[in-house]
Amino acid sequence: MSELLTPPRPVMAESPLLVALSRLDDLLAQAVDAMESRCAAETAADAFPGLHVSAAQARQLLELPPGRPLLEAPPAREPRPGWDHITADHVGWRWLRNRYTLSDLELDVALMALAPEADLRYERLYGYLQDDVSRKRPLVGLALDLLSGTADGQLAARAVFAPDAPLTAHRLLTLVPDPRAVEPPLLAHFMVLDEQITDVLLGQSGLDRRLAACCRLEAPSAPSFAPDTPAEALLRMTAWSDGQRPLRVYAQGHTGSARGRLAHGLAAGLGVSLLTLDTSRLPDDPDAAADVLALAFREASLRGALLRIDDIEGFRLQPDDHDHDVRERALGDLLAEHDGPVVVEGAREWTPLDRHALGFLPVAVAPCDFAARRALWERELAARGVRAAPADLRDVAARFRLGPDRIADAALTAVGEAARRAAPTGPTAPTGPTAPTGATAPASPTGPPAPAPTRAELFASARAQSGHRLTTLAHRVETVYGWDDIVLPPDCSAQLTELCERVAHCRQVMDEWGFEHTLSRGKGVSALFTGPPGTGKTMAAEVIARELGLDLVKIDLSTVVSKYIGETEKNLERVFTAATDTDAVLLFDEADALFGKRSEVREAHDRYANIEIAYLLQRMEQYEGLAVLTTNLRRNLDEAFTRRLQFIVEFPLPGEADRERIWRVCFPPEAPRAPALDFGRLARDFQLTGGSIRNIVLHAAFLAASDGTAIGMPHLLRATRREFQKLDQVMPGAGPDGGGEG
Repeated sequence: MSELLTPPRPVMAESPLLVALSRLDDLLAQAVDAMESRCAAETAADAFPGLHVSAAQARQLLELPPGRPLLEAPPAREPRPGWDHITADHVGWRWLRNRYTLSDLELDVALMALAPEADLRYERLYGYLQDDVSRKRPLVGLALDLLSGTADGQLAARAVFAPDAPLTAHRLLTLVPDPRAVEPPLLAHFMVLDEQITDVLLGQSGLDRRLAACCRLEAPSAPSFAPDTPAEALLRMTAWSDGQRPLRVYAQGHTGSARGRLAHGLAAGLGVSLLTLDTSRLPDDPDAAADVLALAFREASLRGALLRIDDIEGFRLQPDDHDHDVRERALGDLLAEHDGPVVVEGAREWTPLDRHALGFLPVAVAPCDFAARRALWERELAARGVRAAPADLRDVAARFRLGPDRIADAALTAVGEAARRAAPTGPTAPTGPTAPTGATAPASPTGPPAPAPTRAELFASARAQSGHRLTTLAHRVETVYGWDDIVLPPDCSAQLTELCERVAHCRQVMDEWGFEHTLSRGKGVSALFTGPPGTGKTMAAEVIARELGLDLVKIDLSTVVSKYIGETEKNLERVFTAATDTDAVLLFDEADALFGKRSEVREAHDRYANIEIAYLLQRMEQYEGLAVLTTNLRRNLDEAFTRRLQFIVEFPLPGEADRERIWRVCFPPEAPRAPALDFGRLARDFQLTGGSIRNIVLHAAFLAASDGTAIGMPHLLRATRREFQKLDQVMPGAGPDGGGEG
């Protein structure tokens, strides 16, 4: 309702709210007169009326006819003023009446519940009329007494409080049982008006406080879309249909597609405000989430705003199917009742539950392509008076599929990091207030030029913007290893280099050279790292992620695979849904949990194991990035599956020369080493993997620290014996007592 977009004026002497309360005052004045005449005798003899019931009062109650109202007959004149007059002048009351088709009786009930929020004197009046000073809020019984003049009228008026009546069905009014009573009847329930409705009727501006955690309200600027954009076409369709049907749009596209701009453009074109609901911030409890959903829809209705439901995947991504169904049903019911425009956003195909005909129009929102992203980076940096190296801009635009808003934020962060790096330190640094981090002004003509962000700063700011809605099945790995830390055979190293080049030049080949239009499957890169434990598979994934400047997200498949049929696919779907807008390297570690099952179909579980493998590879193809599997059991993977992988890299056990290199690179430059360390002997005598050698060196370092000396051969041999014990093997050259350090 557009009238509520402007802040309400303060309540004045003759404001519409006071006019409405004067109607209630007329009713209460007549009720006080009736109460005084009825109870005059007993109150004269009772020093504490309302605090107890005497025997004489009980006998008087029994003499009254059942259902006798406080006001036995309708008032001689209609209380002034009428609701037609009030709703004509009061925007809130008019919206409430029209939106929920409320009768005058229902409006009076709402007015009674509202009154104590406007003036505390009504609490004392209600306590007097209810013969109990502790009952400061109106009971259903009091409402029926005041608003119904006969016993039959009271019975008929109870329908106002039925579960399917507008006041209760739409949660405008809550009936709270008297806490002092055990299973109290309907008449002994307090009437509590919803906070949102209270704020509307009292003319309070601002977003409902219960929505502050998950909603934001904004007034979009004038539309700036081109004539052929989806927003412009939808606006023309809406104007042509003359508002006969509410606008329902599903904007499908990844986060980097700037799909949110469609909702902004529609809201600006319609001349309404925009209310955005962030589904990831909804409560976990499905019933609590349904309550917040209802509040958001009502907030959009009373403000006449376009409701934007951001990220339907976050709304549907629930650990329990029952929770998912509760949320979906609640959303479908609210959409069916809502009379305003709604835009739902998501990355995958979506249709609401088929309980209602909602008429959603799907709109595919294409992501920003490589050229557009590079231009956005250049523009945002230039707006802040800096320029970055063209090669760095090209690479950051190619690696991260960010939308315009995220690129603007990332550029601001990168400029701030560059300014902090270039700021003077030490005693010559300026004192006093400084500009906030992340905001640097262009350099003055006489001052030094603003520092340009480095490649590392650009990539770090982009990684911070790349979405990581990680589930409990995944976590981000801090990458510390580089090419100098890993020792592999030449062909294996060459394959890893080619893998990096495939990712680095993906945008050039796909976008600029047109290969994207020749592929029917996914455009991502999938790889299988296979080999014995400790040969460097996981370490290689870290090296690649660091080389590409991307985050590494590790998913342990042993925690994903379930013995229950269908559960593994559900867990994988949650992982890939969470990674939809993630520009990261996905590492599926311990894939033996899947490949350890026989690929040959001999029983039902073998068939479902193959289905799980096929589903994983299919989702890896759809992921627009690099996904890596690690396994020790390549022989168990069917040839039909390996054809779907772009790279298969074998990690063999290291030979003697490679083992010597591994022994050497495992020592940091700062570590103290004894001159007599014989790496050739260690590599010759002990056939160990790189992972075991790294464990030995670390254990030997602690042994040397305990002895207060440099790391020597005795420490390494002692740590080697412990490693062989851990592997349940006999150390070569060890004596009968398990020695061998000498």
